[in-house]
Amino acid sequence: MTDTATTSIPLTTAELATRYGAAWNDHDLDAIMAMHAEGMVFHLHVDGFSEATTPEEVRAQFAYFFAAFPDLHFATTRLTVRDDLFVHEFVITGTLAEPFPVGAEVAHPGTPRASFAGVDVIPCRDGKVVRKDTYLDGIALRAALLPDTGAAS
Repeated sequence: MTDTATTSIPLTTAELATRYGAAWNDHDLDAIMAMHAEGMVFHLHVDGFSEATTPEEVRAQFAYFFAAFPDLHFATTRLTVRDDLFVHEFVITGTLAEPFPVGAEVAHPGTPRASFAGVDVIPCRDGKVVRKDTYLDGIALRAALLPDTGAAS
């Protein structure tokens, strides 16, 4: 993966979206972090997760996702790119290897490979991500990670 922090010409939003998605699927935390602007904020809109507002908090949450789902993969279903914004719609798949909060409950390893939809809304500036808001299909998430709770019925 190319280190975008050393390039002198900012990436276009389309280039950033492509490289950012590839870094996530490669589980390349250093490359992901290099594509963030100073002051970048991450918010996974799922109960049990708080907004990450420092580089250390962002990195820790991203590292946790890779530990929780060692085979985490994002399959793009739609990518919409504008001047300083991209919206990435995807299907996430992965096998849970660490406890994972789902609202007031905690999912534990042992469930089959999970699959659920999500969307990232990512504003950019000068070829860097300034914010990442991730929204997941909560019903599908619960059904995949907490199958004994009746979420699938």
